[in-house]
Amino acid sequence: MRRRALLLAGLSLPLLGASGLELLRNRRAKFEEVGDGVLMTVAMPELLPTRDVDAMASLESAFATTLVFEIVLYRAGHSVPVDQRSRVVKIQYNPWKERYVVTTSDPGRALQIRYYTERDEAIARATTLDRVRVGRVSALQRGPDAVYFATVVGQRNPIDRDLLAPQSGDEWDRGQGRDLSVFSRWVGIFVRATQSAEQTFAIKTVPGFYLVSS
Repeated sequence: MRRRALLLAGLSLPLLGASGLELLRNRRAKFEEVGDGVLMTVAMPELLPTRDVDAMASLESAFATTLVFEIVLYRAGHSVPVDQRSRVVKIQYNPWKERYVVTTSDPGRALQIRYYTERDEAIARATTLDRVRVGRVSALQRGPDAVYFATVVGQRNPIDRDLLAPQSGDEWDRGQGRDLSVFSRWVGIFVRATQSAEQTFAIKTVPGFYLVSS
């Protein structure tokens, strides 16, 4: 299978508009082209920091911790998403076998289950999006004139996942010509999300990347 690293574009990328930028943290990520998929690797340890006493106590008490990631791919200068995907990760300590179980769920794919004896290794696995598919190569334009980046909203133990999911018939479904409305709605979703989870953390990947010419 063809695999290549994608070139990083040394650009300062505006995200959809001037307002709301403070909601997103800049984060470096690795992008790869594998077949018809664009894969991204990025870590978000802020979702489950080991210094969070309550979160660690809950985890070590064998309660399951759920992390939900909503990933959106954009083309720089456009606010209509190119692609949108989600990932759900559960981490739980098994006191009888003295190991941590990390279960990763992607829509349309089989569950991935990993086992760890060390808590910090399990947390690192759970809070890292490791080569997650963020888009289809066939849906993207090649060359340095088409720069792309991703945003990720992560939640720990969300109360209502639907807050992050666009509803049928909303601005994201209607496409072009709704840029301001799309961004305003995204900011509103983020604000509500921060009130519906133990922890919410959002990033945008910088610098952007582009597909090298064949």
